[in-house]
Amino acid sequence: MKINKYSILGLSVLMSVAILGSQSVEAAEASAGTSKANFELQAGDDTSVPELLDPEIQPPTLNKGPLSLDAVSSFNFPTKKLGSESQAPLEATPVEGTKLGLQVTDSRGQDLGWNLKVSATAFETTDKKLTLKGAVMTIPEGKLTTAEGVDPLLTPSAFKVNLSPTATSIMSATTTQGRSSWVNSFEGNGEKVTLAVPSGNKVASYVSTITWSLEDAP
Repeated sequence: MKINKYSILGLSVLMSVAILGSQSVEAAEASAGTSKANFELQAGDDTSVPELLDPEIQPPTLNKGPLSLDAVSSFNFPTKKLGSESQAPLEATPVEGTKLGLQVTDSRGQDLGWNLKVSATAFETTDKKLTLKGAVMTIPEGKLTTAEGVDPLLTPSAFKVNLSPTATSIMSATTTQGRSSWVNSFEGNGEKVTLAVPSGNKVASYVSTITWSLEDAP
């Protein structure tokens, strides 16, 4: 019988401890206060050149912010000989160690949007006496990337473009897109920058001047 008494006594002690512990957890707050953590985020300015996220996108423009075209490629196409009558478009050849593409930075920190347009002159000889008739240069939509941690909802749009003298949008951002730096690797999705050259043109070296215009409106 003593064993039973000890068991009951032990149970009573445990119940008392549990009740006291519960009362301790539920104790009323005796005092409280508040504090603040302050931080200011400022817009970029026109005194610094944005860093290139992908150094293989060359050459840099050295343009300064807060809205800037930071880098954009030039394009070299292989020589075509008369008599090799393949109608397949020629593929641009990047300089070794580089990629074909561009980078845009918007460090204004506001819902403003932007629009990058591209145009190109006809392929001509340097003396302007000959024109590469019917030639069409095409830049694919490409692949967009940005810095780690940037909200994917800020991703701008990119477009496939057949270059012409008329300025055409190749990348654009609505008022809720485009903040931060964005790289467009033109051949990042497996498509190539191409030049289609029809038969019947004269032997010469031809050049086209490509103009890129970044507008501060969507």
